[in-house]
Amino acid sequence: MPRFSAAGSSGGDDKALTIADGQSQIIQVCVKSQDGNKVVYNIKRNAKLIKLMHAYCRKKQLDIHTVRFIYEGHRVPGKYTSDQLNLEDGAEICCMFHQSGGGFCSMPKITSAFI
Repeated sequence: MPRFSAAGSSGGDDKALTIADGQSQIIQVCVKSQDGNKVVYNIKRNAKLIKLMHAYCRKKQLDIHTVRFIYEGHRVPGKYTSDQLNLEDGAEICCMFHQSGGGFCSMPKITSAFI
């Protein structure tokens, strides 16, 4: 079982936990919106990403059901942790608005024979 030690001394939640081999248990993840704005979060490696998604949606006043989070071209399922998705420190997750429809619609040609 790995041993943990506190790496920071500033107090509160910003103390980074490290394993004896030096790997940090807290990573920074950047969430980037479609308009280019970025929000950086410090998350634990074993925390489910749905917590990050909810925090971002609360901050930006978005409904979580109207956005999708994308990492390296794939949708991020909230039930996974950053370890399960192999997110590195400084990873960038894109937040996109979900869009359904909007495809090409072909209308039948109306001729004088039908009028």
